Amino acid sequence: MKITAIEVRRYRYPLDPPFHAAWDPSPRTQQEAEIVSIHTDEGVTGHASGDFLPDAAILARHLIGLDPLRTDVVRQVCETTDFHRCRPWVVEVAVWDVVGKALGQPLWKLLGGRNETLVAYASSGELMSPDERVRRVIALKNQGIRAIKIRFHHQNWHDDIAVLERVRDAVGRDVELMVDANQGWRMEGDLHPRWDVATAIQVARELEKLGVYWLEEPLDTWNVEGWAALRARTDLRLAGGEMVRDLREARDLVLRGGIDVLQPDVVLTGGIGGCRRIAALAELCGRSWSPHTWSNGYGLVANLHAALGFSNVPYVEVPFDDPAWLPARRDWLLPFTTEVAADGTIAAPAGPGLGIEPDFDTLERYRVA
Repeated sequence: MKITAIEVRRYRYPLDPPFHAAWDPSPRTQQEAEIVSIHTDEGVTGHASGDFLPDAAILARHLIGLDPLRTDVVRQVCETTDFHRCRPWVVEVAVWDVVGKALGQPLWKLLGGRNETLVAYASSGELMSPDERVRRVIALKNQGIRAIKIRFHHQNWHDDIAVLERVRDAVGRDVELMVDANQGWRMEGDLHPRWDVATAIQVARELEKLGVYWLEEPLDTWNVEGWAALRARTDLRLAGGEMVRDLREARDLVLRGGIDVLQPDVVLTGGIGGCRRIAALAELCGRSWSPHTWSNGYGLVANLHAALGFSNVPYVEVPFDDPAWLPARRDWLLPFTTEVAADGTIAAPAGPGLGIEPDFDTLERYRVA
């Protein structure tokens, strides 16, 4: 089998009402996305989405004619393209979709099959009053959700703590709580002050009292020395690295920064093959990999397969903040919605590869290129 073509379709989906992401200073009125398709000479086609492909022609020059089963060669080609252009990892994920379809196996099994299901942690996206956050958390708990991630991004972190205290009082210890400080990187034009190490330490000590499972992105990703200083002053699990530029940065967060949970997203950093390598390194060091995934429904499914395949964390992120971010809004690219089961667990879609065949006819109304 040989790769014969790389095809890219771009879509724009309106968000009405707008989504007020905690980490974005501008309300989101639309979501743009691309589906990348890898065609082969045996009629097997793989698809993926989650980031914009920097230059399909460059990748095609190096990948057309290659056997897609040589996934490590695909990863190496994408690494060189990443260095010179931008993040090309949706191509690597689409190739893995080809592999699963060609072998007639779901991707999570081909990747090791460590977990058949994982506990979904509902990842919130908006900032709001304590009363509204408590209302939403209780609604999630009543739907069977067993773990929830709360966003911290108020100008004064004491306001964030006040929200979390109310949430903990409302759900007791029945729901595991994570916190995402969103300090690892910034959206374009966001000049708000970042937390320093002293602030991160103060926040961590407050979270220890509230029994938080992990504190995510409390510092700039590049501030490895800061991470090490924070690690020495808290017993909390520290998570981060969701937007590292390459896996060497992720390695340094473990070996020098003392981070507990690495979070590279397979459609943004390293692809499935690269994240499997960094997950193995983390585990050898007594640490973990659990993917960040806030791109779109396709990205969620790709990260879900990877987490089921080789993550050693019992939880996996599922963007879900009712009513602002429901499965129907998150999964508009898919011909179905990825649902959390009544017991709070989540499984991959049935079928070979990623278990997705996009409905291009339905998506045509959102097509822009």
